[in-house]
Amino acid sequence: MSKCPFHANSAGKSLRGEIESIQCPDCGNYRISKTALELIKEATAPAGWKQMITRRSVVSTRDMRALTA
Repeated sequence: MSKCPFHANSAGKSLRGEIESIQCPDCGNYRISKTALELIKEATAPAGWKQMITRRSVVSTRDMRALTA
């Protein structure tokens, strides 16, 4: 089970396939691919993180690469 990479007070669960469903009191609830989650190496959320998780139904690897480029 994964958690939000930026907040320890979060929880998550694995959905079918490669999707993680994250519930974070700071970021909100979002779904992200496991591969995209592995790309996050920063201690703080990158600029545009909250906008991305509110716009996308699932944050993909491509989305994360674009955000962190």
